[in-house]
Amino acid sequence: EGLEKAQVALEQAVRLDPHNSETVMELVNVLVQHDKLPECVEALSAHLRLRNSDEVHSRLGDIYAKMQKLDLALGEYNTALALNRNLESARVGLDRLEKTMKGIDPDGDGEMADLGEADGDANASL
Repeated sequence: EGLEKAQVALEQAVRLDPHNSETVMELVNVLVQHDKLPECVEALSAHLRLRNSDEVHSRLGDIYAKMQKLDLALGEYNTALALNRNLESARVGLDRLEKTMKGIDPDGDGEMADLGEADGDANASL
């Protein structure tokens, strides 16, 4: 499959140049499409050990939010904003996360989510 070939190529590119944030972010995008979230965390965390990046912290926050690790997501968004208070992706992620933590559907109209709803929309993931 094309995504698998892309993943292999991107993994090789990251090994050749582990400091390249763009390559790491592209690898993470492919891994997300394969629903390999723990591998995303591993790739982003490894990159952060080499190069502290507001955008990488924000993306790691997104991944943790998808994994329902809300406290870890909160920490990553706050770290991203401490590095760059104007980073839009971190601001949006933090806003969505805060709504989720308050029981509000981040994609809804601001109403409190009723977890007993028959349509299941209140349980939609980030």
